[in-house]
Amino acid sequence: MSPPSIPSRRLAELLDWDETSSQEHFDAMDRLFESISDPEEVIALARAWWADPDERVQALGFDLLAVQALDFCWHVPPLIEAADALPLDRAHKHVREAAAHALATICDDERVLFPLLRFAADPDADIRWQVARGIPVGVDPLPEDAVRVLLVLMRDPDAEVRDWATMMLGSCAENDTQQIRDAFVERLDDPGENTAGEAAVALAIRRDPRVLPTLKRVLATLDVGNLYVEAAAELGDPRLLPLLEKLKTDGWQDDDEPRPQVLDQALQACASRPASLA
Repeated sequence: MSPPSIPSRRLAELLDWDETSSQEHFDAMDRLFESISDPEEVIALARAWWADPDERVQALGFDLLAVQALDFCWHVPPLIEAADALPLDRAHKHVREAAAHALATICDDERVLFPLLRFAADPDADIRWQVARGIPVGVDPLPEDAVRVLLVLMRDPDAEVRDWATMMLGSCAENDTQQIRDAFVERLDDPGENTAGEAAVALAIRRDPRVLPTLKRVLATLDVGNLYVEAAAELGDPRLLPLLEKLKTDGWQDDDEPRPQVLDQALQACASRPASLA
């Protein structure tokens, strides 16, 4: 099937964007997607763009399929095929980033997992972040290859990459080995507050007692983040109850909307667990 014709002026407009106008760019891609009624025409246009010698146009092929990733599944096989065909050592950063982004937006289809993992060693932190944040939800346990990648990304120089890798592996409770737990312990002292908090939650989910000293220390401060209170709820250790009660007395829960619920959950969990099981 021949791809739909895109006027040169419109193509130029689609190519004229940067990080500050990314929302406008993807809004324009969304409008283009919506204007094409036949899925086969959408794929034909993406394939035509992937075959273009201009790397900016190649990237548009991935952007076109990224904008409707949560609403359709017919575009997943050709997207995977195109992403797998990229020579990562020669493909331009624009193309690699667009491909990783398109795969990462499909958060509910485990078929994209292994194609996405190919991008985990990319020299660009934004692309590695796409891998960390794009692990499909509901895959629990994760396969060993995915675990190995996330363990590496948990030590990434970029704080956002570490944060998402820690959160994604931490949420997969069925992945529970000594190596994984030790990696979370290592992240308890991470300079990124969110990463450290996600590590605490991950250890609490796995009932690892090594998180308890951290929770005792952090919960004693009024500026403690929500993640540590969530970790207390997961751990359910009665030794944390006095600290949680003091947070409530001091009005910690009044600072933002999610706090009353998470604090009440933590109080209930720590009050209902017998001390003998702590």
